[in-house]
Amino acid sequence: MKKRAFSFPPAEKKAIAGLASVLSARMFGLSVLIPVFSVYAMGLPDSTPLLAGIAFSVYGLTQAVLQIPFGYFSDRFGRKPVVIGGLALFAAGSVLGGLTTNIYVLIVARFIQGAGAIASACFAWIADLTDVSRRNMAMAFMGMSIGGGIVMGMILGPVIAGYTGVQFLFWLTAGLSVVAILITAIFLKEPSKEAHHNEFSLNPRTVLGYAMDPNLLRLDAAGMLVNMSMIAAFFMAPIQIAKHFEMGELWKIYLPLALFGGMAMMFSSKAADRGAARKVITGALLAVAVAFALMAHFPSIYGLLAGFSLFFAAFSVLEATLPAAVSKLADPTHKGAIIGVFNFSVFMGTFFGGMLAGVLALSHETLFFYLIMGACLIAAGLVYSAPGLDRSENA
Repeated sequence: MKKRAFSFPPAEKKAIAGLASVLSARMFGLSVLIPVFSVYAMGLPDSTPLLAGIAFSVYGLTQAVLQIPFGYFSDRFGRKPVVIGGLALFAAGSVLGGLTTNIYVLIVARFIQGAGAIASACFAWIADLTDVSRRNMAMAFMGMSIGGGIVMGMILGPVIAGYTGVQFLFWLTAGLSVVAILITAIFLKEPSKEAHHNEFSLNPRTVLGYAMDPNLLRLDAAGMLVNMSMIAAFFMAPIQIAKHFEMGELWKIYLPLALFGGMAMMFSSKAADRGAARKVITGALLAVAVAFALMAHFPSIYGLLAGFSLFFAAFSVLEATLPAAVSKLADPTHKGAIIGVFNFSVFMGTFFGGMLAGVLALSHETLFFYLIMGACLIAAGLVYSAPGLDRSENA
């Protein structure tokens, strides 16, 4: 039984590797801009802090709004065309970002980048192609690919921009999007109708009705609050860490965090696959709350690094286990749409977390940390009160 849970047959390995590559390339393209984006945007003609903030966060808004439609369309028309279409939009936005030196056009470019909302379709696709007993582990590899793309982007972004300029990063992102399109078109197999139940007979209102399950709603709320904490941490921590480390030395921080987070993700995913998803997710949320408490009470570089390390490990766990839990509770006929509802909540958390960070983080730092800590405690309570998560493990 143990072997079955943690080893994948060749077809599943191919699907996981392909989709992980697609999401990793996409997340690398987004995160490579994070360490340098605000400085670049503020330096553009006619830019203001507000406009730079909009350019930074509007991506999360369009991601949120389009997660449900993209998930819905992937149920109706298939996963592959939706993923390819989303990647094409992301590439188009990246090209526009590479061409412009105007803050308003940059906002439009980020808006178009966000319109490539493929996460729901990708996670539904991997759920289609993996056995339920191995799904948390499959999601863990997907989460690791996303986390790896984020970390590598954060490490390499300042280095590449220092040699080539920030605009080149947009062109790099566009090129990676084209590679991801080729991987999707050539190497990934469209699930059979039996796998993702594409006999579509219900309208969108009915689909959303399936998503109103109380257990799913709890996970949606938790996902939103988790991503609020994520974007807040990645807004605050790099600014503070950069006061003590040169930009070219940041890899010394992020590389150990990536390894630590990857190990935490693997061990927790095994526990979740054995039937402890609710405990794993609740524990990770409590760990995030403790991490923000450390950063609030110990503002030195050591307290900051300790809190950020704990946060990164716990967030890595949640990156894998939350989508897996949603996929197990979702009605099979509309899995993509239901995961789309979850991702809508996640990216709304990204948008609001970024806006909150911009307003409070630098001027009311302690209050900001306590607000995020409270949000994570609320999320932990929501997940712990979702008994359906335990039942889903044996479904």
